[in-house]
Amino acid sequence: MTAPARGGWLVTLLAGFFAGLAGGLFGVGGGIIMVPVLTAFFGLTQHQAHGTSLGAVAATAVAGLVVYGLAGHVAWLPAALMAVSGALTARLGARLAARTGREHLALAFALLMLVTGLRILLKTPVPDAEPAIAGGPFAGPVGVLAALAVGAAVGLLAGYMGVGGGVIAVPALTLLFGFSQQTAQGTSLALILGSAPFGAMEHSRLGNVVHRLLPGLMIGALLGAPLASYAAQRLPQATLARAFAIFLIANALRMGWSARKPAVAKTA
Repeated sequence: MTAPARGGWLVTLLAGFFAGLAGGLFGVGGGIIMVPVLTAFFGLTQHQAHGTSLGAVAATAVAGLVVYGLAGHVAWLPAALMAVSGALTARLGARLAARTGREHLALAFALLMLVTGLRILLKTPVPDAEPAIAGGPFAGPVGVLAALAVGAAVGLLAGYMGVGGGVIAVPALTLLFGFSQQTAQGTSLALILGSAPFGAMEHSRLGNVVHRLLPGLMIGALLGAPLASYAAQRLPQATLARAFAIFLIANALRMGWSARKPAVAKTA
């Protein structure tokens, strides 16, 4: 399945670059940036945009993860547990996306992001002490189950919405489990490496990945993510958390508005 010949290499590179900036700064895959760009500038269908976005966000995760990891802001054990369950549910999310419309889920997801963003903005979470990086609140049987549950939710969202899932993982890790903003974001990027590729493979099997766009998107993401990740390590915890909250609220409003408009059919 091929996409209409709209948009050029430079636009593709810029889309990946700005997605990488968002991914590195906020610990997300960047799909929230890529999906609307792919539909608006390249004429992809909604399903193609989701699948192609997932194929590219792994580059954002890898590039950003290196910086967060070197700074010691990745909880590797929880990330591994969440990546396992996320990889399993991402394929299910991709199948659901291929069979259903997205308007109602998009509105529900927008509302979730809006409420979460307002909660962070009004009461910015600043932990008194960083949880033990090896496992922290995810230690023990209950912690393992909690990590698997968060990963499963993130993976399902990633496969369905074409995003890495950081917009769910980061607030969960900060609000529910007390991680610092930087460690939550670094751990989220590690989790995305589990959910995004498996979701992308399922989308590809269903014909919803436009492979010719992936090189430009991935190169752009590889350039943007490290720069923003480096900046994120030097921002104060509260400043970064509030910036993330504004990012959530802005995207919630955009997604809610887009979901209310009637879908325009595009031909592949």
